[in-house]
Amino acid sequence: MVSEYRRAEKTSKLQTIPGTLEISVDYVPLEHPNCVTSSCVPVKPFEDLSKHLPTVEVEEFVQDTTKFTQPHRVYRNHIYVYPKHLKYDSQKSFAKARNLSVYVEFRCSDEEVAKPLKCIYGKPGGPVLTTAACSTVLHHSQNPDFYDEVKIELPTQLHEKHHLLFSFYHVTCDINAKTNAKRKETLETPVGYSWLPLLKDGRLSSQEFSVPVSCNLQPGYLAIKEASNTKNGADVKWVDGGKTIFKVSTNVVSTVYTQDPHLNRFFQQCQKRELDLSLPPTSNFLNCLKGLLSMERIPVIIRYLPVLFNQLFKVLTQNDNDDVTTATTRVLVHIVAKCHEENLDHYLHSYIQYVFKSEAHGFRTVHEELAKGMTFDLKSNEQAAVRNVLKFSWFFFELIVKSMAQNLDDSDKVKLPRPQRFPSSYLSRVETLVETVSEHIFWKNKDLAEETRSANLAVAAFVKRCFTLMDRGFTFKLISNYINMITATDSKVLCERKFEFLRDVCNHEHYIPLSLPLPSARIADHSSPEPQSTHVSVPEYNLTGEFCRKHFLTGLLLRELGLALQDEQDLRHLALATLKTLMAKHSLDARYATKEKQARIASLYLPLYGLILDNMPRFFLRDLFPIYFTSSDQGSRDDLSVGGAVAGGVIPVTRHGNSVDASFSKEVLNSITAFSSLAVATGNQTDSRGSLISVDSNPSNSDRNSEKMDGCEKFARPQSLIGYGSRCDKLDQAETRSLLMCFLHIMKTISEDVLVSYWHRAIHQEISDFFNILELCLQHFRFLGKRHIARKLAAAVKLAQSTHANGTLKGSNHPSQSSHPSSLFPQWMASGGEGHRHARSQTMPIIRGKNALNNPKLLHMMETDGNIQDGDTLSPTDIEANMSTEVALTVLDVLELFVHHHKKQLLLDDGQNVLMKKVLDTYLLFFQINQSTATLRHIFAGLRLFVQKFPSAFFQGKADLCGCLCYEILKCCNHRSSSTQTEAAALLYFFMRKNFEFTKGKSIVRSHLQVIKAVSQLIADAGIGGSRFQQSLAIINNFANGDAPLKNTPFPAEVKDLTKRIRTVLMATAQMKEHEKDPEMLVDLQYSLANSYASTPELRCTWLESMAKVHVRNGDLSEAAMCYIHISALIAESLKRRGYWRADKARISSVSPEESPVYNCSSLLTTSRDQDTSFSMGWAAFMCISPNVKEEGAMKEDTGTQDTPYTEDTLVEQLELCVDYLWKSERYELIADINKPVIAVFEKRRDFKRLSELYYDIHRSYLKVTEVVNSEKRLFGRYYRVAFYGQGFFEEEESKEFIYKEPKLTGLSEISQRLLKLYSDKFGADNVKMIQDSNKVNPKDIDPKFAYIQVTYVVPFFDEKEQQDKRTDFERHHNINRFVFETPFTLSGKKHGDVEEQCKRRTILTTSSSFPYLKKRIQVVEQQSTEMNPIEVAIDEMSRKVSELNQLCNMEEVDMIRLQLKLQGSVSVKVNAGPMAYARAFLEEKNAKKYPDNQVKLLKEIFRQFAEACGQALNVNERLIKEDQLEYQEEMRAHYRDMLTELSGIMNEQIPHTRQPGTERHSAY
Repeated sequence: MVSEYRRAEKTSKLQTIPGTLEISVDYVPLEHPNCVTSSCVPVKPFEDLSKHLPTVEVEEFVQDTTKFTQPHRVYRNHIYVYPKHLKYDSQKSFAKARNLSVYVEFRCSDEEVAKPLKCIYGKPGGPVLTTAACSTVLHHSQNPDFYDEVKIELPTQLHEKHHLLFSFYHVTCDINAKTNAKRKETLETPVGYSWLPLLKDGRLSSQEFSVPVSCNLQPGYLAIKEASNTKNGADVKWVDGGKTIFKVSTNVVSTVYTQDPHLNRFFQQCQKRELDLSLPPTSNFLNCLKGLLSMERIPVIIRYLPVLFNQLFKVLTQNDNDDVTTATTRVLVHIVAKCHEENLDHYLHSYIQYVFKSEAHGFRTVHEELAKGMTFDLKSNEQAAVRNVLKFSWFFFELIVKSMAQNLDDSDKVKLPRPQRFPSSYLSRVETLVETVSEHIFWKNKDLAEETRSANLAVAAFVKRCFTLMDRGFTFKLISNYINMITATDSKVLCERKFEFLRDVCNHEHYIPLSLPLPSARIADHSSPEPQSTHVSVPEYNLTGEFCRKHFLTGLLLRELGLALQDEQDLRHLALATLKTLMAKHSLDARYATKEKQARIASLYLPLYGLILDNMPRFFLRDLFPIYFTSSDQGSRDDLSVGGAVAGGVIPVTRHGNSVDASFSKEVLNSITAFSSLAVATGNQTDSRGSLISVDSNPSNSDRNSEKMDGCEKFARPQSLIGYGSRCDKLDQAETRSLLMCFLHIMKTISEDVLVSYWHRAIHQEISDFFNILELCLQHFRFLGKRHIARKLAAAVKLAQSTHANGTLKGSNHPSQSSHPSSLFPQWMASGGEGHRHARSQTMPIIRGKNALNNPKLLHMMETDGNIQDGDTLSPTDIEANMSTEVALTVLDVLELFVHHHKKQLLLDDGQNVLMKKVLDTYLLFFQINQSTATLRHIFAGLRLFVQKFPSAFFQGKADLCGCLCYEILKCCNHRSSSTQTEAAALLYFFMRKNFEFTKGKSIVRSHLQVIKAVSQLIADAGIGGSRFQQSLAIINNFANGDAPLKNTPFPAEVKDLTKRIRTVLMATAQMKEHEKDPEMLVDLQYSLANSYASTPELRCTWLESMAKVHVRNGDLSEAAMCYIHISALIAESLKRRGYWRADKARISSVSPEESPVYNCSSLLTTSRDQDTSFSMGWAAFMCISPNVKEEGAMKEDTGTQDTPYTEDTLVEQLELCVDYLWKSERYELIADINKPVIAVFEKRRDFKRLSELYYDIHRSYLKVTEVVNSEKRLFGRYYRVAFYGQGFFEEEESKEFIYKEPKLTGLSEISQRLLKLYSDKFGADNVKMIQDSNKVNPKDIDPKFAYIQVTYVVPFFDEKEQQDKRTDFERHHNINRFVFETPFTLSGKKHGDVEEQCKRRTILTTSSSFPYLKKRIQVVEQQSTEMNPIEVAIDEMSRKVSELNQLCNMEEVDMIRLQLKLQGSVSVKVNAGPMAYARAFLEEKNAKKYPDNQVKLLKEIFRQFAEACGQALNVNERLIKEDQLEYQEEMRAHYRDMLTELSGIMNEQIPHTRQPGTERHSAY
């Protein structure tokens, strides 16, 4: 009909039938009450029908594709019949066959008496089921098309006789009132019959059929197969000659009858097989089973998935045949693979969870048969089978586990002891299976990367479930075998697999009980009674076999972590993430919420501390305060026990399984497997919680090094299973933070008794290392601020974008990585699982997941400088701040616990011991790192208690502890927070009061000096002195004035005096601030301050050190080195006056009477080790290096001298700093002189290692001297005379002259511009003028409105003896205090004139000290001027030329350019006006008479030397030039001959030619 509408000419002939259509759209609830399925079965029992009318679920005919396919979950067994078309236009059998209709019936027999079955669904409004369905009547159509659907409920058991019968009727339409009754009866006239058997080859099918139509219906009609070959053909008459004129289609929707031939045959064979299971399976059965491998249509597999699986597992258990087992396993793998291909694996999970029911047939079970089948497949050589079994092993392992559980439950074996639950044959099969899988993972991890990864995770999940069902010892054995198998190589991939496995296994809900030895498998509550031992049992803090025996899982995890730390960065990140996540999980577990349980868990992880100790030198320390990890702290060698070494020597680990120690010993494994028999023997019902045989946790004392100290036996660390790795690359920041975070968690939760017990038994070196770790924690978790976090975020995103653009973005394979909350935070803020794994871990790895760049939270966080507030989510800034505070308070708690339990040890030697220094250093580190105000409040409280407990450490003996504390407290007095200022001021006042009480009311000299010293240091370092600091001083004064108990003592006055002196120092500082851009003036001020503290060596040292820092900042390294020379001289003098070496002197000088010391400055090294060292000479020991050190001899005797903390070691440290700057300033010649007295010290100590280093240092310095001496490669600087004029501007500097030492090749214009700019900025550009000449200035002649600066280039001046002594460039720039400059003039008043009238004035300046000095400029204290007449000028100039020529000729490596320039200026006709002008002016007879004979003779002699020098220079040049300069050489030689000829005429004597060079070469060759 629709097709007819398309044709316009037909439209007019069609009759329009009026009608209405109503459509209503309503909300359909998810669940309908009173609902029945398409089979009319209630979904739920019906409710009140008056409220809800019944509803029917409509059958949904979806496409036969994967997308719309679901497993059959509800029973359905329908066939839908669609009569399509009947072609009756050419039939001759019936007269009338136009208004045709078809009746459909379902029959179970073709006999004459057969009745149709009542299984056809009726129309709405009629009965539910009827016996026949009638189609609509198509009027006057001989070829009708039918549009009817007939829904039939199929019987559960179909047979060959079941068929559809179609009856065709002609329906009479012309009925009227006249029609008689007989006519009415023939309303429907049968016009044919057709039938369709349902089963074909034993199966139903949905398809279209074309069938012939019979005129009549004979009994047994089903036997007639074809119209042409009929049985009883005479009785059957076919319409239209038996053509297939009727088309009908069927659609089978059945959960009973499959339409797939392979599946159908399989079910049929299974049905036959079950008739007699005693017979072996037939080949036909096997073929049908294997035929399932040919099933390619996914929808069929999915629909019958549960039924098929159930049948396969039944086959698996019913047939004791290896072929059947293998074939069944292959079919299972095939089905699972097909499901995975279409991403329908969720149906597999659903099947395991909701449908699977374990089958058992005799002793045969699903789990055992599956284990056997998997092993067969894995051991086969078929690559595809192996690949699929590995890839989908999760499915089989989950089935095995569920089968085991159901089998235990069904057979009531759950109540049996674990070792008796499963037969040994099954245990053997499981062990073989796991071993086989591990072998494949080991060998095929590269070829089958994805498959082995899946298998690895599946084994982990399986093993984890085994803990619940099987013997724990057996499960531990499985784990150990598996780990040892897959890690016996260097493969990075396998190491990743190992940690994925461990991570899953350790996530077991009862991990803690599994990790505890059997007797203590349950963590007891504190309230439960326990037998108390006489002493606290110390848990193992090193990874030993004993520890692993008692705590298998934890030991395994920590062992693998230790090995991973010796591996690549990615693996280290993975291992640390595994541990950190696990520890976080325990801390949040509600079952272990009590403090006692958390402490017990923390003790499990104690060996992590040993791992941290082993890897200490590798921790990330960039941008942190320097922490040195040496074998001992300085000055504490004697305090450390040699027992620090590991007993039995060190076994370096190679890698993983190649190391003997990397796998557990047989003894450990035997202990594990022996668990079964133990459990049986004891009959203990707690076996489900235990893991290993109980071993006494007290470490054996017989095989360890020990030391006796403080009445307690100390134990060295036992040999670790891991040994010490050979890796020395640094752990990055994220790794270091992860390790320290785990360590801090242990410290926070562990029992105090355990910690104290460990401290009492640990050797000194380990205690020192323990504090180093605490310091590292403070360093790494200091709060860096919002801006820093924002910068990190920006850098990280930039990196991610660049790597993403290059296609090299590496991310975690973990599917949840990008969506995990922790992926928002930096790896050094949160425990982000696998987010750690990236080589560039110094940037923030939050963006390493591929979707992170699209993460709106992250982008918002970057835009808001790291702030993000989403409900209860904290911003990264808050998280970092909270973590920083938590870390600081945890460290403070540990520190105070240590102090509380070590008062006796800390008070040794009145607190002057290594331990005390270490503890205080850790306390002070809190101040050196940014801390929150809340944290600082606790730190101040802790320090008050510390000072109260140990006053002698601060107020007796050395003052270094006191000084360090004062420095840090004063720094806090300048803090931004007013509360911190108040706390700091209160602590400082408390400190001074304690000092007063300690001296029994005498004085506070110690704290007074140290506070002044600290203020001086802080001025240089931190720039204190503002209003905040003044406020703190006022608070201290108020405390003193309001302290009633001390009101009538000298204490308030002393405090007031101290604050007054501090203010004086601050005033000097303010003055320095004015001159901060004038480096010379700044250093002068610091120098004057240093001199003002001549009576207090420490304070003078402080200012000398601050001067050194200024010099280093300005690049004046020679001056910095001199500052350290002076500091050393000061310390030596202080020690001498304190009598530091008096005991040695008494021994030595008892032989001879005392004499006044004679200082031999040429050699510092003493001749014998028994004699006195040079340091005992005081400042004089350094005279040979610099005469300036005599300033340090002016030290005044005062109380401060006796309170200095100096020792010989301090002196050596300062000299080492000095040597460092001497290297940098290229003054190599002094290094030996500095090291010689140090050598004497170490000779006395017999410290041969340090001696070898020192001699090597001297050796290197002399090699360097040999390389650079007189080569002019070193530039020691230039010197300028600078004079200042202008009373109104320069004040103290007015009319004073200074020698300025400028770096390298600083020119006159450069220093002039620098000074002009400096003073123009200070006084105004219009007020400063430069004096351009070097003449003497009369202050009265200059304008007082201006500031004048005169700059003159000067050179060091040496007399004749000094000229001979100072041969090297170094000697000419070291210890020099005389300088010379020359000013030309003529008697006529002009500056320059002819040779005959040119005079010059030579001015020699003497400075107050020698260069190099503490300062870059030194004042001129003496000035001598001499005037030279014209012939003296000529003598001076010619002597200089001769000297320069000779020097150039005698150099080892001749400078050709300079030599040729000098030659040109000497012999060339064009430019020889200089030398020859002098000859003509003073040596011609007519002129010579005007001058004294001796001067004329001297000048002649000089000219002879000049002629010889020029000749020698020409010879040298000729030997060195190449062919292209021969012509130039000949030209100069010709000029030379002309010059000699003219000179001979002038002098009236023959000047001999220097002979031509012969065969001999120059000395340079």
